[in-house]
Amino acid sequence: MAVKIFCNACQSFIKNATKNDLNTLTGDEICSSCETRINTMFVDVEKSARRGIVQIERKRDDIRAELERMMKKVITSDE
Repeated sequence: MAVKIFCNACQSFIKNATKNDLNTLTGDEICSSCETRINTMFVDVEKSARRGIVQIERKRDDIRAELERMMKKVITSDE
């Protein structure tokens, strides 16, 4: 009697498990198409994070430059 393995994400049938497979099963198995989708999502998140970091760094540089310009305009009192 074989145990059927289904994807934990999309519930599609993956394969019939053998006795050797039963030792390694965790209940969190996913199919290869879900793995591909998850990897694509991971890459997309990383790209978005890099874009966000670049935008923050640009804003920081703009603000720093503006503050430096303001500091050059400081006039000290004669007192």
